[in-house]
Amino acid sequence: MTQSTTSSRCNETGEIAFCTVKETARHLRLCEKQVRRLISRGELRAYKFGNALRINREDIEAYVEANQVD
Repeated sequence: MTQSTTSSRCNETGEIAFCTVKETARHLRLCEKQVRRLISRGELRAYKFGNALRINREDIEAYVEANQVD
C-alpha cells in the first residue's frame, strides 16, 4: 500500500472516513499499543468490522480537541 493510498482513506471526502489503528497511531504520533489502550479505556471510539478495528476520522479529531492543554 502506498502512502498516498493510506492518507487518502483518512482525508475528508464527504463520506465517513475510517482509519486503521496503525494510521491513527501515525497521525497522533503514538505507538499502536497506546492507541489500543485508548480504545479499551473508552477514551477513543472505535468500530469493529469482523476482526478489524477502525477509527472514524471525526472521533480522532474529537479526541485531540478533548485533550487540548490550555
